[in-house]
Amino acid sequence: MPEKSTLIHRIRAKAIPNDPILRIFATATLINTFGNGLFMTVEVIYFTTVVGLSAAKVALALSIAGGVSLLFSIPAGHFADRRGPRDVAVLAYTAEGFVMAGFFFVHSYLPFLLLSVVLGIVGTIGQTMRMAMISKLGAGDERVTIRAYQRSVTNFGIAMGTVFAGISLAINTRAGYQTMMLLDAATFVIASQVFKRLPFVEPTVEKGEPFSFTALKDRKFLGVTVLNGIMSLHFVLQNVAIPLWVVKETNAPRWWVSVIMFVNTIGVILFQVRVSRGSGDIKVGAKLIQRAGFAVAIACLLYALSSGVNVFMACTLLILAMIVHVYGELVGSSGSWSVGFGMADEKHQGQYQGVYQLSWGVGGTLGPSFVTAMAITLGQRGWVYMAIMFAITGTLTHKLVTNKWFANS
Repeated sequence: MPEKSTLIHRIRAKAIPNDPILRIFATATLINTFGNGLFMTVEVIYFTTVVGLSAAKVALALSIAGGVSLLFSIPAGHFADRRGPRDVAVLAYTAEGFVMAGFFFVHSYLPFLLLSVVLGIVGTIGQTMRMAMISKLGAGDERVTIRAYQRSVTNFGIAMGTVFAGISLAINTRAGYQTMMLLDAATFVIASQVFKRLPFVEPTVEKGEPFSFTALKDRKFLGVTVLNGIMSLHFVLQNVAIPLWVVKETNAPRWWVSVIMFVNTIGVILFQVRVSRGSGDIKVGAKLIQRAGFAVAIACLLYALSSGVNVFMACTLLILAMIVHVYGELVGSSGSWSVGFGMADEKHQGQYQGVYQLSWGVGGTLGPSFVTAMAITLGQRGWVYMAIMFAITGTLTHKLVTNKWFANS
């Protein structure tokens, strides 16, 4: 048992920082993401097998919610600059809790669609506020470190929530699934009260000052945002393409998907904070993104090679691919945060973070169809295409950040 104890100790050390502000932020994130893990695990199963909605309708509702929520990212950033992000984030957390509780009463498609849209909107507002809060709590390396802790804690919280949700999956009753939803709702409200303990950050823009849309006029920043959206597709690979690829195109057993994802989760929990150190400078961040592009490209080629080989080789190649992929994820995330915070105008950090969040949102909305077409429809050829895409995207990001290709208006 000593190895297990050592692993748990290391995870705890990474998830619980010493700085009191970081600890408050991490605690709120842990509570919130534990709840998210509960709901994510049972959502589709509950609404398709218990409520009786079709899988296609559930997927459509979630896609619509994701698309609509993107419209609120930039306005939320403006609001963060004018009101201060902490209290708005608290309200967003609380609102998410009440909306989540509303799913308890859903028995048909229209209420599910409407609640999903509202949940997406308040979720986007909350995420933008949290990013704005990070941008205003520190500078340079401090911001990246705070974000790295949030990422590490997020993986840990979701993983624990997923394991706990397995209870409801084993019981497989309406009451069991609904309990998970209500617990998730409660975690939002509890997290809001923890988040409220963070220091208040003064607004950086006067309330009466006209909207400037500075971030939308910053062509260089917009270019980096677009490239970040393309690079973020590697997260969609993990959630969508890789499980399908393992099941449909390799000789690895189905349960190997869990092993692959475990490698990813543990890797992020243990090493995200360490990898992020010293990446506050945007030139360093740009270099990390370039390195991530090549790493993810190599991982794509390894995933492709796992098809058509025996069970042992397939399992080995898939694990090796994920290890390389995790490295790309770690350095790429650190670089992305460095660039996203560092290129922003300090007075309008909230607005800039609202724009930057669009890259993750668009990638998450359009990504599933794209990566499925590449990996499953085109097969090995599609993985090669994606490898080229990631390598080029990382290089272009590095060039754009470190060279004056665009003059800001």
